[in-house]
Amino acid sequence: MQGPPNRLTWSTIVFAFIGSVVMYGVLAYVLEQSGAHVTSDVLEPLRLPVTLLGIACLVASVLWAQLRLSVQREFPAIAGALPEPRQFITHTIIALAFAEACAIFGLLYFFVGASLTDFLMFAVPSVMVMVVFVLPKGSAYWQAWESRREE
Repeated sequence: MQGPPNRLTWSTIVFAFIGSVVMYGVLAYVLEQSGAHVTSDVLEPLRLPVTLLGIACLVASVLWAQLRLSVQREFPAIAGALPEPRQFITHTIIALAFAEACAIFGLLYFFVGASLTDFLMFAVPSVMVMVVFVLPKGSAYWQAWESRREE
C-alpha cells in the first residue's frame, strides 16, 4: 500500500534532480578525459541560442519557485492555506525540471563540441537554482505542513 507523499519523498526527488546534473558533469568529464570528445565548427552559431534557452529555463524555474513554492509565515494558522503535499511535490518537480533543462542545454552544447568549462557554465547555475531557490522553499513548506498537522 502506498502512503501519502512526505518530506522524504520530496527530498529524494530534489536530490535526484541535483544528482542528475552532477552525473552529467561526470559524463562530460569522462568523455573529455578519454579523448572521445571532439570539437565542432557549429559552436559559435549555437552559443547565443543555447545560452538564451538556458537562461530562460533558469528564470522560469526561479519564477515558478517564487510563485508556487512560497510559504508565508501565517500559513500554518490558516486552514487550507498550504497546498496538499502531492500538489507541492508536483510544483517542485516543475521548478526542478526547468532548472535541470539549463544543464541539459549545456550538455547538448558539450556534445556538439564545447568544452567542459562551457558545460559547467550551464550546470553550476542549474544546481545553484535548485539549492538556493527550491531547497529552502521546500524546507519551509514541510516545516509549516508538519507544524500544522501537530496543532
